[in-house]
Amino acid sequence: MSYYRRLATLLGSDPTQATADDVRRLLKNPQAAEDQDLDYKLTAHDNGTEGGGELAKDITAFANSTGGVLILGLQEDRKTSIPVHAAPLPLPDGLRRRYVETLASRTAPIVDCQIHYAKEAHAVDGQVPTGFALVMVPPSPRAPHAVTGLNDPKDGTLRFPVRAGSGTRFMTPSEVETAFFDKQSRRAQREERHEQLCAALVTEKEIDSPTRWLAWAQKACLVLTLVPHSPGDMAWDQQSFQRYQQQVRSELSLVGESHTTFDTVEPAPFGFVARQDQGSVRQVIAVFADDGSSGVEYPLSVQTSRGPLYDLDDDAGLREAVMISSGDLTTTIVSALGLLSRHAVDRAGAMGGCSIRAELTGPIARKPDSTSAAPRSLLLTSATMQLASASRAARSGAAEIGTFVEDLVQPGKALIQAVDLLMTRLGRQFGQVESVYTTRDGALVRDQRSPYFPGALYEWAHREGLDVQERAHGQTLRDA
Repeated sequence: MSYYRRLATLLGSDPTQATADDVRRLLKNPQAAEDQDLDYKLTAHDNGTEGGGELAKDITAFANSTGGVLILGLQEDRKTSIPVHAAPLPLPDGLRRRYVETLASRTAPIVDCQIHYAKEAHAVDGQVPTGFALVMVPPSPRAPHAVTGLNDPKDGTLRFPVRAGSGTRFMTPSEVETAFFDKQSRRAQREERHEQLCAALVTEKEIDSPTRWLAWAQKACLVLTLVPHSPGDMAWDQQSFQRYQQQVRSELSLVGESHTTFDTVEPAPFGFVARQDQGSVRQVIAVFADDGSSGVEYPLSVQTSRGPLYDLDDDAGLREAVMISSGDLTTTIVSALGLLSRHAVDRAGAMGGCSIRAELTGPIARKPDSTSAAPRSLLLTSATMQLASASRAARSGAAEIGTFVEDLVQPGKALIQAVDLLMTRLGRQFGQVESVYTTRDGALVRDQRSPYFPGALYEWAHREGLDVQERAHGQTLRDA
């Protein structure tokens, strides 16, 4: 993560995997002096009102700035700000819980953080481990955050802390107003960027004949777009573009499906465009922009109660809801998030928060002898399109989530958690209470009614060492 990069270099390891010995490497290192992204505290914050206010201030200051890490158990030299003394502290589960609960009650909006325990190697089983606590705080897209009642939460006073070099100060009223204005502007810019990516997908789409266009129109359409909160900057020259071509042509548009590689990669006004099965009804198209934002469109197969969807010309057929598999949808979203996030991180160097939007639209229904067309209603199903997983048909659905773009690059819990949130929000619009094939804890689910579907997704998860839970027929996700 970009806001932990300096600390990762100093530790010689990922801060989320650091040990107590790694933390001790910071001692007497001039490069490890307190700064905008790094702070030290010899002991944990005190319990009580004032201690909670100080805790909220220290952590909120990072969220309102460029992000950073507060390390508990190290003391800096007051003149040089270089850490010079280590005092490993007890690391009970209650310490982590107290910090999270304090942030929940003393910050608005609530500040997110991750707390890693860098434990001593000689910890004894059954005893409270000792070591150092790393409180990692990303820059927040919801900033500015306020501390509610710095000295007494009952007074209701809002203060907005920010990092100032190696210290903390409070924002002036004009800075707070400007921060809120900037927040609104950033959201408007992200909304516009999502729309631009969708428009680019439409512009770059190529269907080579009217007959194939009609066949393509009988597919459901899933569009996913990703916009980093902080734009990246993709290198652009002949050598770089050749490297991009090689990278994208080796990527799969669907995990576990070796035949789904991109055929063409071409320059475009915004960056470059990639196509799989160009001109066919199976065409997958992806657009990759210079700033790390990107989008991809997938055609998805649907079917009616009478079997695969054909060009029905009777009014009853046009009114009938068509079915789309939640398994296919889940596999596609898993694939797309990996594809889009790798562009943002690996090519454009974007890190931190990002906005992801998904839009699902039914196939086009066109009445005989009519030029008007509208999406047909969709119904989500599980298994092989025979077991209902949702209760309501809808012509389209859309969902948007925020997450950290670098967490999506590698297969893991964070990727599946993002998929679960996106599938849950999307599924609600079709009457589906929760995601069928994922859990909020970041695991895939195998439904015993159809244990081999979606097979490609399970095979991919097995290769990547991901958690796959078993769920018996009739068992809800919360029971599993």
